[in-house]
Amino acid sequence: MVTKEELLRPEMNEVVKEVREMRMKISEECGHDLNRLLAYYQKVEKEMRESGKYKFVDPEPFREKLKATKSSDDKAAD
Repeated sequence: MVTKEELLRPEMNEVVKEVREMRMKISEECGHDLNRLLAYYQKVEKEMRESGKYKFVDPEPFREKLKATKSSDDKAAD
């Protein structure tokens, strides 16, 4: 986890600046179109997953999460 002090270092500011520039460049390449941007990031994710070079944690499926929340709410009501 990054501390507040680390975020305030000049080197970190350069990293943040570079990340923002790259995000803007990708957005420009997609014509600032949200659907094209989403498709681009999904394509990149697929390529990264297929490469086997990176580990991904799949999010808990929404319905399962909803069921868990409902069941906790029901127990709390008792």
